[in-house]
Amino acid sequence: MRDFRLWWALFVFFGVLSVLAVQQGYRRWRRASDAVAAASGPGRDERRRLRREGIRLICMAASVIMMTALVFAALLRAPAAVLIGLRLLAVAGVTGVVWLSVRR
Repeated sequence: MRDFRLWWALFVFFGVLSVLAVQQGYRRWRRASDAVAAASGPGRDERRRLRREGIRLICMAASVIMMTALVFAALLRAPAAVLIGLRLLAVAGVTGVVWLSVRR
C-alpha cells in the first residue's frame, strides 16, 4: 500500500488508544495504592499484587514508548542496529505485560 496517510492515521489512532490505556491503568493503580495505604496493616499478598501491577504498568508504558521511537527511527532511516534494538526492547516490554497479566 503506497498511501502513507492511512498508515499514519492508524499509527496515531493506536498511539492514542495506547496512551489512554496506560493512563487508565495508572489511575486504577493509584486508587489501589491509596486504598492499600489507607487500610490498617495491608496483607503481603495485596502489596505484592500492587507492586506487580505497577511493574506491568511500567512495561506497558515502556513498550508504547519503544514502539513510537521505532516508527520515528524507521522514518528517519536509522541504522539497522538501532532498529533491532528498539524492536527487542518493544517485544520485551510487551512480553513483560503479557507475563505479568497471566501470572497470579
